[in-house]
Amino acid sequence: ETELIIIKELHTREKEKYEIAKKNRDILNLKCHDLKHQIREFGSKENVDKNAIKELENIIKIYDSNIKTGNEALDLILTEKSLICTKNHSLLKFYGDCECLSFMEKVDLYSLFGNAIDNAIEAVVKINDKDKRSINVIIRNVNSFVTITIENYYQGEIYLNNDGLPITTKDNKDYHGFGMKSIKLLVNK
Repeated sequence: ETELIIIKELHTREKEKYEIAKKNRDILNLKCHDLKHQIREFGSKENVDKNAIKELENIIKIYDSNIKTGNEALDLILTEKSLICTKNHSLLKFYGDCECLSFMEKVDLYSLFGNAIDNAIEAVVKINDKDKRSINVIIRNVNSFVTITIENYYQGEIYLNNDGLPITTKDNKDYHGFGMKSIKLLVNK
């Protein structure tokens, strides 16, 4: 019961986080759009190094690159996690058709994919071989069943609890491991 209360509280926080992320993305997109045009205008009028202008445009492109899957919640979480991957010299790739996810609530999608991709990011950033720092998110409709696959490399041993869920590798086990339980509840829902 305590775990369920904690997971429900985390879900409420995920909903708040989703709304904040939506607002932040919209503001960031607007600012990037304006800044991109200002840099081009400045570069065309002043005697500025073209390479410096190009570098600024590339930096803005990182923050202005939204992933567009056709599902707003998934677009938001994939864009957000893609930025984190870029910062950590990792690669997040998405494959699939999101039409089959239309039955799910946006906040559930945000929470489900957020928890799953966070776990994948946590695993790949610990890998020294940068070629193995990649995460694949694959969504398919197979015989009227939605399949979601998150693939990533992992270095170390994985231990499972009695429910078949991975046991957290973090020190304080009383405060961690709820992401996987949340994922399980959302899948059952």
